[in-house]
Amino acid sequence: MTLVEVAKFLKNAKDYVGDNCRLAQWLRAIDTLNREADFSEFANDPVFKVLQNEVKLCNFSSRYLMTVDMSDFDRAVAEYSTKMDIAKKMLEQGKLSVTEISAVTGLPEAKIRDLK
Repeated sequence: MTLVEVAKFLKNAKDYVGDNCRLAQWLRAIDTLNREADFSEFANDPVFKVLQNEVKLCNFSSRYLMTVDMSDFDRAVAEYSTKMDIAKKMLEQGKLSVTEISAVTGLPEAKIRDLK
């Protein structure tokens, strides 16, 4: 179903007010999610709950990116930075080879060699 088809349905929504077939419900749910409106009408239906979660995953609004994706990015950067710090300290101690440090930290050997 394309957004054009959803738009056509919604344009003539008054003709489908009493239509409770699954397709009409899906179109209303999609429209509700697109408008970021109150989804509680559909909240008790497990199928619509899946739809809501899928839309959250592919919603690239700035608000979503700032709250979810950026926090994931920040965690990944912090983890990488921590691994780099550990690798530096291990190199300074001189007890392990580059291969062993790579195995412990999960960093590529080339990155560890660059730290020398």
